[in-house]
Amino acid sequence: MASFSEPYELQERTSFKPQDATLATRSCGTCRDRRVLCDRTTPACLQCARSKKKCKGYGLRLSWPRAGDSRRAVVMKPPRQKIKTGARAISDASFVHLFPWDVELHYHLTASSPIRYFRSVLRIPMPFNPTIWETTDQADLFRYFQQVAFQSLTTFGEDPTRLSNILMRVASAGNTPSTTAVIRSLLALSSLHRNGLQEQAFQLKIASIKALATASTTHFGALEVIQHVAAGMLLCSFEVHQTSCTSSHWTQYITGIKGLLATHCCRTCYLDEELKVLGDWVYYHDVMARFTMRHRLGEAARISSNTSSSCYEIEAEVLPSRILLKSEFMCNFISDAPSPGSKILHLLSDVCDAVSTRPHNTTMSVQELDEYKSFFSHLERRIRNFQTASNPNETPCSALAVGVYQRAILIYLNRALGNLLGQSARIQKCIDELFTIFSQAQSCVRQFPLFILGCEARTDSQRTIILDLISRTEKKVSSRSLSQVKMLIQAMWAQDDLADQNLNYWDKVTIVISSCEIVPSLV
Repeated sequence: MASFSEPYELQERTSFKPQDATLATRSCGTCRDRRVLCDRTTPACLQCARSKKKCKGYGLRLSWPRAGDSRRAVVMKPPRQKIKTGARAISDASFVHLFPWDVELHYHLTASSPIRYFRSVLRIPMPFNPTIWETTDQADLFRYFQQVAFQSLTTFGEDPTRLSNILMRVASAGNTPSTTAVIRSLLALSSLHRNGLQEQAFQLKIASIKALATASTTHFGALEVIQHVAAGMLLCSFEVHQTSCTSSHWTQYITGIKGLLATHCCRTCYLDEELKVLGDWVYYHDVMARFTMRHRLGEAARISSNTSSSCYEIEAEVLPSRILLKSEFMCNFISDAPSPGSKILHLLSDVCDAVSTRPHNTTMSVQELDEYKSFFSHLERRIRNFQTASNPNETPCSALAVGVYQRAILIYLNRALGNLLGQSARIQKCIDELFTIFSQAQSCVRQFPLFILGCEARTDSQRTIILDLISRTEKKVSSRSLSQVKMLIQAMWAQDDLADQNLNYWDKVTIVISSCEIVPSLV
């Protein structure tokens, strides 16, 4: 490897100042090679002139180590002294890299013309495991799901154990194509969780999809509806568990499930407690999908303008109308006494409906602006005054999760509105509280608050808190892949570091999410 040739004595070369201006501050290259004393006369050394040698001058030179030089490869040994408590070891340091696509995003974000389209530049390699695994016995996969894999079910406000028990009962009810679809999708998720992305998991997933296609031609009763919802949500969980090249299909599963519920559910179905639990599961993913799609360039406009009723057109149905969400999901599937988790999701749903596109309050009249601010002030108060009612079935962890979501929604609403409500002090308090919570938390399996607070990290210490929490979370068996949300957060940091002024929050979130090849799932 090439290196710059330097004088022998470091202290002398950095601090020496010749009294005579005609003298150089270092030996010439020829004298250094000959290892003789140089008189440092400029422009040529007199020592070289007397010895009739060509003076190589006093500039920096590229040099290569001699063959057999014992110091041509020097490895630094770690210090023996102990690192102070709380200090961060160099080997544990995290680096946020800047890539060419970050610069490309920066140019688009700071362009004077509005951004209407942006190609996907943020890609995640498919983590396929090429190892040929022995086909795991189905009974073993069932036991693994019951004991381990069920913890990775992406729920909110619902105990994964209860949901797992419902799925196991549904999978053992009858001997129909719908039952087969539930069994195969459950085994596919279990195989994926146990062995990663490999052939057996793919085969079980495809078998489940084929069983669903067969079942769609048969009679639909209450049990079949429940089984279709269960199989669809397990396939959705398969896609979001470990981000892959097909992970955008999770939105299509949500679309199909909502179309099924809107078409085949009768009033007696709404009374089924198992369907209500599954409905909460669907609703959580649907709200997160609507949040993401609001920031996908072209998606929000296409959804709001498309009136097609086909439940299989993702552009038209990923973000359903408020009528469908409110009447079908919230009134029928959510229980009469919703949990705090369901209530906070309702508020996030209201925010997604209200802040549907980039705010254009600069073009409003005074009266329109007052009405606009009044509406969002009322919504902000509803979120801020949200109280977690005492629930005997609620754990301290779930109560903490609701409080984290509450703060994250407040931060997002105020940032998306450009601090229109003048709540800077309160929002900063929410940010500080979340950083304190995240610095002490063992994990954070829900990615929405992780993304929102990650966007607020400006200092190295704050970014370290986020990266450390992601690292701790990925070690838990209940965690799914956090590679995509980590990539999104780091892309946001890159834009903050490249900009010489404050960027528009809505535009920044939109261009980063739109640049993802795979639709992010922040469940």
